[in-house]
Amino acid sequence: MQRYSEVIGLPVVCATDGKRVGLIKDIVFCPKEKKMVAFLVERKGYEILKKVVFIKDVLSLGKDALIINDLNDVKDLRKVQDSPEFKEKGDILGLRIYTRSGEEIGVAKDVLLDFTHGKIDGIEVSDGLIQDILKGRNILPLIGKVEFGEENILVDSESVEEMMETGGGIKNIIEGKKRFQERGDF
Repeated sequence: MQRYSEVIGLPVVCATDGKRVGLIKDIVFCPKEKKMVAFLVERKGYEILKKVVFIKDVLSLGKDALIINDLNDVKDLRKVQDSPEFKEKGDILGLRIYTRSGEEIGVAKDVLLDFTHGKIDGIEVSDGLIQDILKGRNILPLIGKVEFGEENILVDSESVEEMMETGGGIKNIIEGKKRFQERGDF
């Protein structure tokens, strides 16, 4: 599983000749289907046309690069933006997240990706800068009924119950130091 923030900026490399064809600039999502559609690719130079690589054309996505077969897998965005894959595209980052009972959980700050299946596994949720610093962010798994709108995400209580802390934040660091000192391991 990878994060959106870790994938942005990775090089796109052709398997046939080892050439670097550009960098991943963004990911096109289909929130309704909870899946990834394509990678937007920024090429070298002053090329005006935006490029895209569809998920189906990707050989692998590692922690250091996205591998495609050859340069033919890189398409002009203008030529493919009317294709069925792009009909349901939408944003996820920055959307407010609410439960069906009307409680605001926070804002989507990162997306957890399962590249092997092309799916969105979860969302990293921020409930404010102070809370992020103190407790870290939470991960909201996309289980149960999840509705993506243009401005908000609506989730079932099932997802909220499964929400997990990332383990970050000052509070966890301080508690970890206290446990360390109590054990006398210093």
